[in-house]
Amino acid sequence: MGSVLLWVAATLLALGALPAWGQGENSACTKLLPSTELRGWKEVSGSYLYGKGDGLTAIYNGGYQLYLQHGVQEAAQKLYQRGDLYVTVTAHTMRDASSARRFVQYWRASHRKLRPQPLRIGGIGFWIRADGATTLYWAKGRFFVTVMVTRDDRQALDAGLQVLRAVERRLK
Repeated sequence: MGSVLLWVAATLLALGALPAWGQGENSACTKLLPSTELRGWKEVSGSYLYGKGDGLTAIYNGGYQLYLQHGVQEAAQKLYQRGDLYVTVTAHTMRDASSARRFVQYWRASHRKLRPQPLRIGGIGFWIRADGATTLYWAKGRFFVTVMVTRDDRQALDAGLQVLRAVERRLK
């Protein structure tokens, strides 16, 4: 009986997410996710995620309230692969440009012990290396973007910057 109830609950939750999925394909943050301009990279099939409001749980399995409190309205995510490198790009539409900048500053303060390094790219941002990954945090206009690469070496940073520049070009 318990497994049937669990199945019913999961089905209802999935059906409730369907309208958000359809909206997500045309959302401003989804349009920031790179596609053909990433030469040498391929999208990992089935990796696209979208969430809005409480639906951010599609991307953030726990802690999504922090994102809502900081002004995230919606988010879209995709995973890309080039050889043995994997990059996760998560684009967030924020309430406004001020909340996007403040969210970058929040993350910089949260990671201060890791000695965040500035990004030399338009907007505001930084990068860190931790736990075997390189993560870039960046905001421009009303968008906040994270790029996480599955290694923590110079090649990973270069890959993260390549992907982030592709996102920035989509803002123009």
